[in-house]
Amino acid sequence: MENVAAVAATTFIAWGIYTYITYDKRWWWSIRMRSPLEVSARKNWETELIHGTVAPGWELVRDEFVQNFRCRGELGAACCIYYRGEKVVDLWGGYKNRKTQSKWEEKTMVPIMSTGKGISAFAILMLESRNKLNLDEKVSMYWPDFAQNGKGDITVAQLIDHSAGLAGINPPVTLQMLQHENSKEIMREHLAKASMEWPNAGDYKGYMAMMLGFYESVIVQMTDKEESGNASDTVSHRTIGKYLHDEAFIPLGIDDEIYIGLPDKTKVPNERIASLEAMTRPEMLWPTGSYPDGFMTKLLLQPNSYTGRAFRNPSLMLMDYNRREVLQTEIPAAGCVASARSVATMYSAAERAINTDGRINPLGLSSKALGRCLQPAKPGRNNGWIDEILGVEWYVLLSFYIIHLPPKEYQGTGRFMSAPNGFGTGGAGGSFGYCDPEAEIAYSYVMNRCGQLIVDDPRDVALRDKMYRVVQELRKREGRDLLDVSGLTTPHYLTQRYVEVHPALAPLPIL
Repeated sequence: MENVAAVAATTFIAWGIYTYITYDKRWWWSIRMRSPLEVSARKNWETELIHGTVAPGWELVRDEFVQNFRCRGELGAACCIYYRGEKVVDLWGGYKNRKTQSKWEEKTMVPIMSTGKGISAFAILMLESRNKLNLDEKVSMYWPDFAQNGKGDITVAQLIDHSAGLAGINPPVTLQMLQHENSKEIMREHLAKASMEWPNAGDYKGYMAMMLGFYESVIVQMTDKEESGNASDTVSHRTIGKYLHDEAFIPLGIDDEIYIGLPDKTKVPNERIASLEAMTRPEMLWPTGSYPDGFMTKLLLQPNSYTGRAFRNPSLMLMDYNRREVLQTEIPAAGCVASARSVATMYSAAERAINTDGRINPLGLSSKALGRCLQPAKPGRNNGWIDEILGVEWYVLLSFYIIHLPPKEYQGTGRFMSAPNGFGTGGAGGSFGYCDPEAEIAYSYVMNRCGQLIVDDPRDVALRDKMYRVVQELRKREGRDLLDVSGLTTPHYLTQRYVEVHPALAPLPIL
């Protein structure tokens, strides 16, 4: 028996070494394309599975959208762009479920992961615009219990710009806490007791992968009191998801296409939700060159590291967001379910408010609140722009993040999300939503096949590449100042490195 066990162990180790050496890093966009279940394997897929509209002059964006399915491994996706408040691109296509081959439809929604952070940030902007919240005030002014364990001097702005050291609190948040009938009270007490990772807010920056939305939701509850329906209440009944539904989604007419906390099946059936497809844990450990050095090791093999804890509050993997019980739980920083159209509509509201000096302003956003989104970010005092969770240099302001300073060997070659203007957030797997007031655009891309890069997925980059080139052409015709298209279309250095190895992922050349 010992010999049999030894042979089995040796065989397993040999298989592991062989697989590690020969593993195709392009698993999600190359190997799976050989399957008859892929979109491009279906006869007449371009006419039967790609739908939507593009305004005249914006056809280049549609070309890249189709190319994503042809050679970049797209499964199901949607893209929406507003230009000067007008919807110029509204595309959707592919499969919302690979196994069933069910088609992605106009009203299909999908978990958008951290792209939802930007949506949640709108609640904070709206509360400040309505004089219910001042981001420069201490959190403890609105939430006295927050001052526990040395947190009394943290301002609201510091809390939500990832510099308070509360990304990986211990003990962690659990799904059971969030699903409890008294979850709001339980979470307020739990979060108030948390200790900081470093002595003072602003010492470092550390990406609040999960915790950001929970803290923001408490801020909403503590500042939205008069809307609770009972004057004696000390907090609002509305969580951040309910607040945004009532105050933003309904006024914008998108309340049936975006949720933070999905309602039950009678209102939103499972058929409307696209199923995510992502790597398994072993695949994440394979060397692909797409992640910051050491990131996946900390995330998967060092659960007690700050990185590991930041993504385990609560402990969920990408594929867990295919579970209905998870989607019905309010997880603002990662659990938003939306269409591309709804996300772009939110950012279009902000872009119009900025570029019309508030004349077109359906969310009532103040110039002060919007001005915060365009201010320069601040680095950590002790470690500059390096993020303690992700291991990359980046700018983050409020709950939004857009640009970064690359490592020295890549200086001048890329930006975080390759968008040096405006504000927004991207999500794990490749989704992205933001507005660029200078270019007068609002953009969103969502998908259900999760890519391998933490920023600037090549599918998204290709769409934005053509978007900016179209805007540039329009500005030329109008005799307006031109954009820095080179800067706007240069992806993050990790994406550049990845595309150099896999050139089929690069944007189509301009003929």
